[in-house]
Amino acid sequence: MKSSSLFLVVFSMLCAVSCRSDIYRGVPGGYFIDGQRGDDKNNGDSGHPVRTLTRLNELLSVELKNVHLTGGQVYEGTLTIKDKEAVPGNPVSISSAGRGRAVINGGNGEAVRIENCRNIRVKNIDIRGNGRKTGNTTNGFALVRSSDCSIEYLKTEGFQKSGVDLYDCRNCEVKNVLAADNGFCGINIMGSSYETSGKILVQDCMAENNSGDPTILDNHSGNGILVGVSDSVIIDRCRANNNGWDMPRLGNGPVGIWAWQSDHVIIQYCISYRNKTSPGAKDGGGFDLDGGVTNSIIRFCISYGNEGAGYGLFQYPGASGWSDNIIKYCISCDDANTTEGAGSIFLWNGSNEKGQLKNCRINHNIIFSTKAPAISFENASLHENLVFKRNIFIYAGSRLSGENSGSSFSGNLWLNADWKNKTGRDPHH
Repeated sequence: MKSSSLFLVVFSMLCAVSCRSDIYRGVPGGYFIDGQRGDDKNNGDSGHPVRTLTRLNELLSVELKNVHLTGGQVYEGTLTIKDKEAVPGNPVSISSAGRGRAVINGGNGEAVRIENCRNIRVKNIDIRGNGRKTGNTTNGFALVRSSDCSIEYLKTEGFQKSGVDLYDCRNCEVKNVLAADNGFCGINIMGSSYETSGKILVQDCMAENNSGDPTILDNHSGNGILVGVSDSVIIDRCRANNNGWDMPRLGNGPVGIWAWQSDHVIIQYCISYRNKTSPGAKDGGGFDLDGGVTNSIIRFCISYGNEGAGYGLFQYPGASGWSDNIIKYCISCDDANTTEGAGSIFLWNGSNEKGQLKNCRINHNIIFSTKAPAISFENASLHENLVFKRNIFIYAGSRLSGENSGSSFSGNLWLNADWKNKTGRDPHH
C-alpha cells in the first residue's frame, strides 16, 4: 500500500509538471501567473507560477520581465507597473498564455495601470470592471506618462470612466481594442499643460455602447473615441456606435469620434453610426473637429443614423483658435435625426469672433438626409474662409440653415430629397 501510494503521488506530480509544460510550451521566459496551480511563495518562473496579481506586482516592482497570464482564468485586482523601462527595440510583453484569454477583473478600480514606463506591450487579454453604475469609479486600462508602449487585442468593459485612457503619452499604439459598456468614453487620448500626448496611433478599434458617466453633471460623457490636448494622432479604420444614450444631463453632449484642442489629428477610414445624446441635449453626432483643433483632417469616413450631425465644426469659448482643417471624401447618411438645429454638417462658433473659426476645406463629400438641412449654421456661427467645393448634397427642406456669409460654394451638386414630388427636376440645378 505504501509503495502504491508513493507511486500515485509521484505520478500526480509528473502529470502536473507535464500539464504546465504543455500550457507554457513555446512561451518565452518571464513571470507566470496561474490562479489554480500557482503559489505566491513561488518565484514566478514557468515551473513555479505565482497565484495573485498582488504577488506579481511585487515581482514587477523589483525587475521588469515578460508577464504570462494563464488563459481561461480570472485574476482579481489591478496589474500595476511603475517607473520601469525595457530595453529599446526589445519591449516587455504582457499577454495571455496557454488556452484561451486571461481576464483581469478590476472590480471597483482599474484593471491595468502602467505609469511612467517605456517599451511595454500588452496584448490578448480582457479586462472588466463592476459597471459604470454598479461600483466602478475608474478607467479600465490607464497608460500614464509613458512612451513607446502598445495595447493590442484587448477587450475592456464595465468602467465608469474610459475603457482605455492614455494620459501624457508619446509614441504609443492602440490596436484591435473593443471598448464597450463604459461610461465617459471608450478610448480616450488626453494630454495636459505639462505635456501633450502625441504620435499616437489608434487602429482597428471599436467603441460601442459607452453610454455616459453618471457622476459627470457639468460636461459631456458617453463618447466613443476622443482626442484632447494632443498632437499627431491618427485614428484609422475604427468604429463607434450606440454611444452617449445615457448622459445624465442637458447641454453639450458626446460624439462618436472627435478631437478637441489638438493639432495634426487624422481621422480616416472610420465608421461612426447610431450615436446618441440624452433627450433634449446637444451633439450625439458622428464626427467632430471641436474647439482649438488645427491642421487636422477627416477623410474617407462614413457617418449614418446619428442623432446629431454627421460632421461637426465647433469652436467653444476659451479654446485656442480653430483653423486649417479639412473634411473630404466622406459620407453622411440620415444624420441629425433628433438634435435641435443640427444639419448633416453643423457649424457653431461660441466665441463670437469669426477669426476663431476659419480656413476649412469641405470637398468631394456625399451628404444625404431626408430629415435635415445639408448644412446648418448655428445662430452663433461667425466664421471665415470655409470652402465647400465639389460635394453632393441631398437634403430635406432648406439646403442651408443659418448665416453663412463666411463660406463659399463652388462646383457642388444640390438635390432636394423630395424634388420628384415637387417639380420633377432639381430645383437648384
